[in-house]
Amino acid sequence: MYPVTCVSGFWKVNNKHGNNYATWFQHSLKINCPYVFFGDKETIEMIKPFRDGLPTFYVECTIQDFVTYKFKNRMITHPIHCPSVELNLIWNEKIFLIQKALELNPFHSDFFCWIDAGICIYRNTPPPSIPFPTIDLNTLPTTQFIYTSSLPYIESNVTNTHHYHHISGTYMLHKNIINNFATLYEHYLNALLHTNNIWTDQVILTHIYKNHKHLFYKLGDGYGEIVHLLFKQ
Repeated sequence: MYPVTCVSGFWKVNNKHGNNYATWFQHSLKINCPYVFFGDKETIEMIKPFRDGLPTFYVECTIQDFVTYKFKNRMITHPIHCPSVELNLIWNEKIFLIQKALELNPFHSDFFCWIDAGICIYRNTPPPSIPFPTIDLNTLPTTQFIYTSSLPYIESNVTNTHHYHHISGTYMLHKNIINNFATLYEHYLNALLHTNNIWTDQVILTHIYKNHKHLFYKLGDGYGEIVHLLFKQ
């Protein structure tokens, strides 16, 4: 039994960083924690050498299998913020991949943490070799979405036509709230997704935060910094 399972995934799509991922994975996939990793047949085989020796449960699926795939025609792209619909589908699928990881729960965990395969804080330097996390999990809430911010929260910026986000895309949830949060997230996707905005996961989460602040617990600031903070004693 492991208290935390990290959840991640990788598919080859038009993205913001070209072909840098293979270089980043030498460090970014070395977090010493059990992973449930999603990908198609090709990308799973690509990932396996980088996770060698670390507990990893692989789940093969395609983008067409996503919960979010039904929304693909309601998404738009942006050359900087979101270069492809497929990338946005992956971003918005994170919570549903966590939900699938919970259903499988191969490591019998209580907490599930989404960590991008090419997490920005470990692209050039490796993570600590000690088991993740080191924080006392008893100090964390079991009924709230645990996150770090990407930008300071300014409520007037949260509109249906503004690509503004406060909630970052790396976060952790206790198993008891994952299903309810995934249901809420899908409700917001259905209500908000339209070609009037770039509805990335961070934007959707920020709209949920606006109306349900009691469901969120801010651990700190900075995209990906939740991992650093969870490594602290």
